[in-house]
Amino acid sequence: MRCSTLRGTEPTCTGTATHMLIYTEPDTQDGVRDPVCKPCGDGFVSRPRLKARIVPLHVHLQNGAFIEIIEGHRLIKDPEHEARCFDCGTTGTPTWFRFQTNGCPGRPESITVLRYSREAIDSFERPAISAKLWWDYAVDYLHMQVEDWRPVTDHAVFSAYFTFRDREYAVQYNLLDFRFGAVKLPNRGRPQPEIINPELDPYNQAIFHFHNRVTDSGSAYFATWTPGAPAVTDREHVILYTPEGAISEVLYVPGLNPWADISAAICDAFGPISYVVLQDRIYG
Repeated sequence: MRCSTLRGTEPTCTGTATHMLIYTEPDTQDGVRDPVCKPCGDGFVSRPRLKARIVPLHVHLQNGAFIEIIEGHRLIKDPEHEARCFDCGTTGTPTWFRFQTNGCPGRPESITVLRYSREAIDSFERPAISAKLWWDYAVDYLHMQVEDWRPVTDHAVFSAYFTFRDREYAVQYNLLDFRFGAVKLPNRGRPQPEIINPELDPYNQAIFHFHNRVTDSGSAYFATWTPGAPAVTDREHVILYTPEGAISEVLYVPGLNPWADISAAICDAFGPISYVVLQDRIYG
């Protein structure tokens, strides 16, 4: 997503939007939200009459939004290069990605091309072998910034757990065709969240509560997803609120998405979900 800063009707900034600008139109007093890069956002905040502020912006794109997915790299258009990887930022042509890369260092689940040797297929040490080989390739060769590496020896499916960019993953050692690779754990390894009132259907808004979004005093953050909003942009924005009701962060999820994709995107952006409440009224 590009910065939305305009001069007249023409965009003048080609930077990537990393923040959401929130301000009030002086003439109409209408609230406005625009995606901006950090420098442009700071410029708006410095104008006292706008009463503007910026908050972090997360962007979740479905696979159909990418030019191609090559060797694990999810490619988007780049203003200065033919393509850029959405996850690791590497730039180049699709041909270069196809022949010069094998796995994306910004997306652990892209590395599933590893195979056991013939000797390892029948070995009782497959869990330990898969954990070591995945680490050697992802961390030592691709320089992936893995944290909290935790090998396990007594699990029927996984041989190691780890954290990457504040998300929980596991190395699965029994994929098809004698392969092994990383998988993202649903809800960051926590139990699936409970929907308190699933009988409410249809609904206009879902309120998400989180395990880790709690202040020192015990007050909880919450996020709203509003599929029943009249405006398309309001349906595509998931808003994280502070306990006092101020916007803290924004997640942009374009298009129509099923519940599983929405909840996974919210978990990736804001943390493990504890429970969800559906409602007719619209908050915010």
